[in-house]
Amino acid sequence: MLDAGSRAALIDRLEFARRERRPTFLPCTEHPSLTLAEAYAVQEAWASARIASEGRRPVGWKAALTTRGQRQAFGADQPLYGALLDDMAFDAREPVPFDRFLAPRVEMELAFGMAKRLEGPCTEAEAIAAIDWIAPAIEILDSRTVMRDESGRTRSAIDIVADAGGAAGCVVSNNRMRPGDTDLSRIGAVLRHNGEAEDSGVFVLVFERPERALVWLAGALAERGKAIQAGDVVLSGSVIKPYPVARGDRFAFDFGPPGTIDLTFA
Repeated sequence: MLDAGSRAALIDRLEFARRERRPTFLPCTEHPSLTLAEAYAVQEAWASARIASEGRRPVGWKAALTTRGQRQAFGADQPLYGALLDDMAFDAREPVPFDRFLAPRVEMELAFGMAKRLEGPCTEAEAIAAIDWIAPAIEILDSRTVMRDESGRTRSAIDIVADAGGAAGCVVSNNRMRPGDTDLSRIGAVLRHNGEAEDSGVFVLVFERPERALVWLAGALAERGKAIQAGDVVLSGSVIKPYPVARGDRFAFDFGPPGTIDLTFA
């Protein structure tokens, strides 16, 4: 069991790693019995500490591991989530500062802007009725921990949850779709890195219908006494593998008719 002192010490190490851009050890290395519930408690307390000490503001949520392939890659039996804070929002019109991150990677997702509060458990119809708009989005992941410890143990889903769910940044397109106007499951995604196509996917991979990410997230948050709020932005989870970023990289994230997001890391 992770006691309050151990939780606080773990948060301090993660925050130091974030600020100094020096990765710390895997939470599960020091705490092999760390549970998913304890990892979420770490994530929540860390976000609360940043809100209190830095004046940060919560702006939404990210769902992750929402495709079967990604869950299999991490040996996870369910998706996971993380909180988005206001300093994680970037504008595609400006270069993203590479020095904000330790080991950034990018993913292609859909963003849901919420018109109404959504509390789980809920139906798919209730989730869709709560949506204001949908837009292409890029998530910037980061790891405040090492990816593998000295024993060879790799970063697990529980490690990711404790590490803010990997949340570090996002870019949301201004090209907005309304619920029901587009079959989201048919939207494709192609990542071009420095002019070369490197990865692709289709959003049918996200729960068959990306809107179902909201149903899952609302239910998962309800288990911890939380809900998706009106005004929140929710990221659906990615249909491509996390793609590593180097300083100076140029990306074109092509979503087909919904538009392309061009992004540079300076």
